[in-house]
Amino acid sequence: VTIDNILRVIADHYKLSYADLKGKKRTKNIVVPRQIAMYIAREITEYSTTELGFEFGGRDHTTVMHGCQKIEERLKLDPNLEATIQSLVRAIKDYSSKS
Repeated sequence: VTIDNILRVIADHYKLSYADLKGKKRTKNIVVPRQIAMYIAREITEYSTTELGFEFGGRDHTTVMHGCQKIEERLKLDPNLEATIQSLVRAIKDYSSKS
């Protein structure tokens, strides 16, 4: 599973561009999917937070840690998010096995 595959599946799911997820924009409709992508990348890859930060448009590793913490907090409050993340992980693994 590559970061590239994760970003493509998340961008497609949230109807954003690949560039939006890697870009500098910080609007809510982009930040939450970006944080979800970081969270999933952290869970299913071996990348360090520093490497993930670099892959996500040259962000600092603390930004990745913050994004993952935000999603962990949201998971406690929003039971639907867990299902969404699980379905995205499945989609990413399917996409990765095809490419």
